[in-house]
Amino acid sequence: MDAALDELYAKVPQPGCKGLCVDSCGPVGMNPREHQRIRERGVNIPHHRDALAQLAETGDYTCPALKDGQCSVYDVRPMSCHLWGAVETMPCPYGCRPEEGLLPDAEGHALLAQSLDVGKPDALDAEQLGRLKQRFDDPQFRQTVRQYVQENRPAANPGQAIEHWRSKAAGYGLSVPTGPKKRPRRRRG
Repeated sequence: MDAALDELYAKVPQPGCKGLCVDSCGPVGMNPREHQRIRERGVNIPHHRDALAQLAETGDYTCPALKDGQCSVYDVRPMSCHLWGAVETMPCPYGCRPEEGLLPDAEGHALLAQSLDVGKPDALDAEQLGRLKQRFDDPQFRQTVRQYVQENRPAANPGQAIEHWRSKAAGYGLSVPTGPKKRPRRRRG
């Protein structure tokens, strides 16, 4: 499984990360093996549903892999993190760009789908991948995805992003409050 994941990661162009985009880190889904590799490094990233619930409840989520403003598991980060800054709909807001250019959306989303399927007996076949790529040939669909990503990037619009993730958490049947929890003040003295 590691070799299959690494083969997919190698298809993603490197954006030359400057380490400025930590404000873009958020809840991500990943293949169970990706999750296990990160846990083996001593970092436990919550399931994306739990992270969404935390974001909806507190209005804040910080990826546990971030240490001193850097990803502590960068070399084994999941595909969704590999794609950040390397795909048309997920360009780095700080200008990091792969020398060979951004991946077309269809290729990026196909790589994400394939990474999630690694190790599954019913992985996507060539026909299903072809349909996914065909969908991204539609300019209107690409614009919808681009707009969705830009509007829900926490750094770009924190309030809207929180509302989006709160509704996403509710879609998973999670009961979440409508605003951040008020923490009791500690009295000194």
